[in-house]
Amino acid sequence: MKTFDINLYKDWKLNPEYSMSNDANYCLMKGNDRVYIEIENKTIMVIKRNINSQYAYRYDYYAKTKTIQSFGTGFCNIKIGKWKYYNDIGDLIEEQDTDIPYKFSVSNLIEKFKNDFNIDIENPEIVFNLCRYEEKQFLNIPIYDIGINKYGTNDTDFYLIDGNTGKTLFCITLKEGDEISPLHEYQEKIRKQKEEDNAYFNTYKGKDYTKAEWEIFKEQHYKEYERKKESKGFWHDLFKKHDE
Repeated sequence: MKTFDINLYKDWKLNPEYSMSNDANYCLMKGNDRVYIEIENKTIMVIKRNINSQYAYRYDYYAKTKTIQSFGTGFCNIKIGKWKYYNDIGDLIEEQDTDIPYKFSVSNLIEKFKNDFNIDIENPEIVFNLCRYEEKQFLNIPIYDIGINKYGTNDTDFYLIDGNTGKTLFCITLKEGDEISPLHEYQEKIRKQKEEDNAYFNTYKGKDYTKAEWEIFKEQHYKEYERKKESKGFWHDLFKKHDE
């Protein structure tokens, strides 16, 4: 059974970049490794990470017994993989797979940004923010919402990625201080597009068409035109061969 032991960190140094408001809290360093320890009445929280990595590992312990309460892995600001939860005598009581809602995994997301945008989101200096959630009011799909720092500026490029397919839904660049939600801006874009698609667009042979209806009408007539053209070419070639 994994237990908490403060003596494991006796050769670690205090990280001067952080000042703790509580004597029971520690931010320690050893080489490129960092550990944050927060001791409260009922729980002890330990977060371990390397400054060159986006991955972090969180352990929660029962303060009374020092036995493990839960542990799991994070990437940037989100939980990934399986998180395990224990009672105070060490029995596993719950296992939560945080990846289940997302058919497009974090590993897929990392590869997508490398291939599509030449961006390495495993680099801690690249990512401004990352969150993922199940959007159930508007799109009804899981979403990755990721902000990428633009070097040399105070701007941030935000991307909305479909958590099922990996499709890039929306991109927007925001300046420092902009109080704008990328999801809200995407919703507005979709709303305006629907209004445009459903508005009057054209009249043909006495019938009015919306833009969406007109696009469907054109596609259907084009397919019919191609079918007739291919049919005509078939009979033309057939008779030509027969005459020869």
